[in-house]
Amino acid sequence: MEARQRLGPMKAFVLAGGAGTRLSPLTSYVPKGMIPIGGKPFIDYVVSYLSKHGIKNIIMLLSDADSEVFRNHLDDGSKFGVNIGYNITPRMGTAAALKEAAGHVDGTFVVYYGDVFTDLDLSEMIRYHKAKGAVCTLALSTGVKIDYGVGRVDHEGRIEYFAEKPILPEYPVSIGVYVCEPGFLTYLSAGTDLAANVLPQIIAKGEKVYGFLTKERHYDIGSFKQLDEAKDILKPEKGRKKQSAVF
Repeated sequence: MEARQRLGPMKAFVLAGGAGTRLSPLTSYVPKGMIPIGGKPFIDYVVSYLSKHGIKNIIMLLSDADSEVFRNHLDDGSKFGVNIGYNITPRMGTAAALKEAAGHVDGTFVVYYGDVFTDLDLSEMIRYHKAKGAVCTLALSTGVKIDYGVGRVDHEGRIEYFAEKPILPEYPVSIGVYVCEPGFLTYLSAGTDLAANVLPQIIAKGEKVYGFLTKERHYDIGSFKQLDEAKDILKPEKGRKKQSAVF
């Protein structure tokens, strides 16, 4: 219990400013994070998840195109038992959005992609991060199926291995949850995207970047297929497919 209390003041930066183009035309009417699932906006699940792990200070990183919808719903976070602040910019990519909010960083912080939910033990991930003395720790799942058939060929081109949509635990999948130290911010000028630009550079520089492995998979709402999966997981118990629920 003491460890959780010490983690309490930590801030989470929720990336929720994307345009959600793969969900068009739905996202022409409602921001991706505000799509109702299981009777409430998706962002409610994100806020509840962070609160469950003792993170009560949340900064929403939003675009000026749809920030008002989030603010009208979330307000100051008091109805969720948390404190919610806002950093609003034009759409500029995940790294640039975090860079613009750097003034809010005052210690170890969490970066959470706002279109994702998971049953990852975030509290344990934070403890792991601190024990490693990492500048950044990524949550990596060993339980995600690849969406394609995967093969391996020998030097003559003969297929020696093939599997349709396998789980490849030796290549864990990023969940979209990071725990970072303030020093991570110095790399944000590497490009506009955290995953595509910043992480490869910081790893190449030899900084202490660790992976927190979990068997828990994640669900995101980035496409209609993924949105349907999320709706099935989060629907009321009655009529739900036999899958383990989160939250």
